[in-house]
Amino acid sequence: MVKLLCIGEIMLEFSQISENLYRKSFAGDTFNVAHYASIVGGSSVEVDYLTAIGTDENSDQCQSFIERNKVGVKKIHRDEIHSIGLFNLSNNDAGEKRYTYWRSDSAARHLFEQKIDLSGYDFVYISGITAAITIHKTNLIDALLKAKNKGAKIVFDFNYRPQLWAADEAKEFSLKLLPLVDILKISDEEFEILFPCKTMSDFSRENHEAELIFTCGGQKAEVWQAGNLLAQEFFEASTKVIDSSAAGDSFLGAYLASYSKFDASQRLKRAHRIAVQVIAHKGSIAPIDIKKLEI
Repeated sequence: MVKLLCIGEIMLEFSQISENLYRKSFAGDTFNVAHYASIVGGSSVEVDYLTAIGTDENSDQCQSFIERNKVGVKKIHRDEIHSIGLFNLSNNDAGEKRYTYWRSDSAARHLFEQKIDLSGYDFVYISGITAAITIHKTNLIDALLKAKNKGAKIVFDFNYRPQLWAADEAKEFSLKLLPLVDILKISDEEFEILFPCKTMSDFSRENHEAELIFTCGGQKAEVWQAGNLLAQEFFEASTKVIDSSAAGDSFLGAYLASYSKFDASQRLKRAHRIAVQVIAHKGSIAPIDIKKLEI
C-alpha cells in the first residue's frame, strides 16, 4: 500500500449557491488533494492529513468532515488558542473561482512552531499555499528534508496565490525547497509569473532530479524530467464548467494515486478525467464516478 501525507490548511468554506444563499463546507488545496487521492486510490492508497485546527465546534465538525471524506486524521493537531480560517467562494459566469479569505491567525499558520516528524510515508506533499501561510518555514523545510532522507518522495505544487505573498517571496522559498523535491507541479500561468525568462526545458534541466508536471489550463499537460519531455497529453475543452475550484488539486490527487501503477501518460489522462468531473459541480468536493477513469 502506498502511504501519502498531505500538509496544509483546511478552512471553513461558504460557497455561493444563489444571490443570498451559501452552503457551508470545508476545503483547502492540500486537503482537496488528499481527498481525491484517497477516492482514486481506494484500498491501494492510504492518505493522512497534517494540519492544525482549533478545539471549537467548527473544528470538531471539520475533523469529522475529513474522516467522512476518507482521509486519515491521526496527524491533526488541536490548537487550544487558534482555530480554523474561513473563506467565501463565488464564481463568475465562466465558472472561474473568486475567493475572500479570513485566515490571518488560523491554527495552521502555527503548525510548525515545533519540529514535526514526517517519516513513515512514501509521498509527502505540500503546496505553495502551505508554504505561504506557515510562519516557521525553516522548521517546515527541515521536516521535509528528514522525511526525504528516510525515503519519502517530496511533492510540491507551486499553487501561487498573490494574495498570500509576493512573487519574489514565493520564488525565493521555492528555490530553497526545489533541491528536495521529487515531483513538482506548476501551471503555465505560474511559470510565466515566477520564471518569466526560463523555458520549460531549461527549468526541468536545472531541477533534473524532479519529475515536473506542467499544466496549461485544462487544455494540455506535460511531464518533464532532466530537460526531456516524457509525456504530453492534449485535452478537449470541457463544455460544462460550473466551478473551477479544486481543478488542479483533484488533478494532482489523481496523478499521485495513479503513480505506482500507471506510466506518465496514463497518469495525466486519469488526472484530467477526475478534474473535468470536479469542475462540473459547485464547491471543492464533488461526487466522482471512478468508472470514467477507464474510458
